Amino acid sequence: MKNTYAVKCLYQSKFYSDNNELMEDVLPVWEERIVLIRATSMDEADLKSERIAKTYESDYVNENNQTVKVRLYAVVDIFAVFDSNAKTNIEVYSNTFSATEEDIEKILDIEY
Repeated sequence: MKNTYAVKCLYQSKFYSDNNELMEDVLPVWEERIVLIRATSMDEADLKSERIAKTYESDYVNENNQTVKVRLYAVVDIFAVFDSNAKTNIEVYSNTFSATEEDIEKILDIEY
């Protein structure tokens, strides 16, 4: 029987100039995101989580003509959801913020 699991991921968006050079003076934007998946066990959920999380990665050009590259930074948590009939592959939470990578590593050490 498949159960529903919530997968919490952390994504990093970096900004590149129109000649594809990393804009080091622009802080990366971070996004915490939780999606629901179906799996028969926590182990299976763990195996599926990174593959599913990577489907959110993208490149796009923003209004300032900068290329933004969104990449999975880490799958930070997986937990069982008690409603086994919950819809899956949907986002149930998202939060974006700017921070240095060093700050993110400190946050990950403290929270996870």
